[in-house]
This record gives sequence, C-alpha cells and structure tokens, in this order.
Amino acid sequence: MLCSHRPRCLRPSEASLLAFLLAIALPALADNCNPQSSLDSAEISARRSAFNEAIAARHIEVIADLLAEDVVLVTGTDSVVFTGRDAQLATWRDDFGDGRRAVYVRTPDCIRVFSVTPIALEYGHWRGEREVARENFAIGRYTAKWRRIDGAWRLEAEVFAVRCCILGMPCA
Repeated sequence: MLCSHRPRCLRPSEASLLAFLLAIALPALADNCNPQSSLDSAEISARRSAFNEAIAARHIEVIADLLAEDVVLVTGTDSVVFTGRDAQLATWRDDFGDGRRAVYVRTPDCIRVFSVTPIALEYGHWRGEREVARENFAIGRYTAKWRRIDGAWRLEAEVFAVRCCILGMPCA
C-alpha cells in the first residue's frame, strides 16, 4: 500500500498514472527548454534553493511553506508515493532524526512558467549525499510542478528518477 505517514492516499493506479504523466513531461520539457529569465522563474529558483538549504539545515517550517496542501512526491528508487503536505513533512522529520540521513540537492536545468494558468514546470538534476561523508551516493533527474497559491509559488508535485548509484551504496 502507498500509505505510510499519509492522511489520504492515492490508489496504485492513480499513483502510476500520475508518475507516468509527469515522467513523459521530462523529455518534452528538456527538449524544448529555453531557460526563462522572468521574475516568476527567478522566484521559483530561489524557492528551490530555499528547499535545498532547509533540507541541509533541518528546517521543517521552511519546507512546509514551500509545499502545497495536496503535494505529491514520487521517490526515485522504489516509486513510493507521498500524498499531502503532512505526509511529506512526517517523512522529512523522520529523515532529520536519522544519523545516516541523506542530504538532497536539486538543481534546476529549466523552469518554464505558463501564462495561461499560474503553473510552472521545473526540470533538473539531483544528487544525494550522506551527511556524515559529504560524498554523493546517488544522482538522477527530476521534474516538479509549481503553482502560485496565495501569492507564492508552491510545489504541487515532484517525480524523481535515479540515474545511478555510486560509491558501492545500494539504491534500494
């Protein structure tokens, strides 16, 4: 079941459909990406940096402010689906208390803001490193969907794919 730490869950078929739809957006976005320099893309980039810094510094309040209420996260290795802000925050709290915790850094390659609705797609690469060793153990690609909610860009969905594991660390 896809329901640890979640107040509400996606059925496996819904999770698979969401992951599939976001996954097909990855190559399309990458192929047609001309990074935009707009106030909106700059704000999204700054919010991504704030998320990276919050992960490293264990600032759960900052992460909470960046997430939409119904945010969806699909992990890179085993495609675990976390649905809702509370579920994702519970996962981060667990991670922050783990002595072998990983620190993840997401780096946007492209941010496309759409004028029809207040949404944007971000495509980029990520790396995970163990906090104690500061060496990468996994790298991959990701896509994220942002929506302007109450005047701020908030994450609605993120899908991660592991490209490779290094240093002999298992990815599963």
